[in-house]
This record gives sequence, C-alpha cells and structure tokens, in this order.
Amino acid sequence: MVTTKKIYSACLIIIGNEILSGRTQDKNINHVAKELFICGISLKLVVVIPDQKKIIISQIRKLKNQYDFVITTGGIGPTHDDITSESISLAVKKKYKLHYGAYRELKKYYTKIKSELTDARMKMAYMPEGSKLILNKVSGAPGFKIENIYVFAGIPSIVQAMMKEFKKMIKIKNKFYSTTIITKLFESKIAHILVEAERKYNNISIGSYPIFDGKPKGVEVVISSQVNKLSVSNAKKFILSEINKII
Repeated sequence: MVTTKKIYSACLIIIGNEILSGRTQDKNINHVAKELFICGISLKLVVVIPDQKKIIISQIRKLKNQYDFVITTGGIGPTHDDITSESISLAVKKKYKLHYGAYRELKKYYTKIKSELTDARMKMAYMPEGSKLILNKVSGAPGFKIENIYVFAGIPSIVQAMMKEFKKMIKIKNKFYSTTIITKLFESKIAHILVEAERKYNNISIGSYPIFDGKPKGVEVVISSQVNKLSVSNAKKFILSEINKII
C-alpha cells in the first residue's frame, strides 16, 4: 500500500494599525514563510488586519477552520490597543484570564532586568483559559497557543524566537524539496520549457522570477515539491537541457 504524507497548511494573520497605515513595515512574513517551509508546512495565506476586535474575532473563527495552523503576529503588548489576546479569547469562547505560568515568566524577566512588573505589563500575562505558553527568550513576555492558533508578538526578533519554540511544539518532520536555476534568458524565452516541465513531472511547482539590477538580468527559476525529491531533480535536469538548446 502506498501512503501519502499529509501536507499541512498554515495562514499568517498580521495584526496592527501601524502596518496598514504604513508607519511600520512588516518584516516577519519572509521569516515565518521560510521556517514553515523547513517544517514541511505550506503557508497558503497572509492577511493584514487592524486592531479591531470584531475583525480579529471574525478572521480567527473563519481561518482556524480552514488551515491546520493559524499564526498571528502583533497586539499582545502592554498598551491599550494591544487587544489580540482578549479578542482571541472571545473568538474561541474561552475565559480571558491571568495565566500563572505567564505571570511567573514576566516576574522572572523584570526581576532580572531590575524593573517593575507594572499593572500595564501584567496585561501580557492574560490570555484565553487553557492556553499553552510559547516562550519568549528575548523580552520575557510569552505568546500562547490555543486550539490550532499560535499567537506571537510583532517585533521581528521576538517572532524569530517564538518560531523556534513553535517548531519544537509541533514536532512535524515533513520536508519540502526545492532547487534553483539562474539563467540570463528572459521569461518569454523559457516559458514554454517551464510549462512542459510541470506537465512532464508530477507533484512539482515551478516559479520564475525576473532578476533586475537597474535593467533585466535574466530569470531565477525555482522548482519545488512537497512530496517528491526525484521529480524536482529530474525537472531541473530537463529544464537545463532545454535551455542549453537555445543558448
């Protein structure tokens, strides 16, 4: 019997008025996408939404039923507009309450840096009842997991730290396969070759990305598969062989 490994899917919800207004440029999508790819999880959707309870609740309720993993970034700090944790509590119909493990992490961190654990900072220890902590080795304040939702801070260095914890938590050992070809030919010259390669080899996808350095320099071709390493290798050989016929 041939078994097919499950391809896990994910979506990323970026929460923050500052992203939508252009005041802050998101720097997390690329890192999250790369780390998910390494885990063998396919990032299918990225959405950017404001710090508004109704919208957060609506998106969480919809997307948690469509994807294996929902990752959010932003809105779990100590300020008045950090409403992600409370909104997700409402979305999953769990009590929004103090997590004593999160409280201990905050107390330990602020003692270490000789600063006060104020009421505002205590807000970062509140989350949906039953949440599992996602540790934060950068600034102490943890994220959390509830159901299939993983809630991160928005600061890039913290997102990177939390992605490491995420990978430990999920314990998925799928592997995607990918390889790259760089050619000085333009897309219009090789488009028919890429179409033929996708038709000829199963379970692969091919992307072509123009290279610009003030003027066109050629194309980067990326061949990837979620299940078949051999098809990736064979497709690369085929494309290189066909390119060599026209240069």
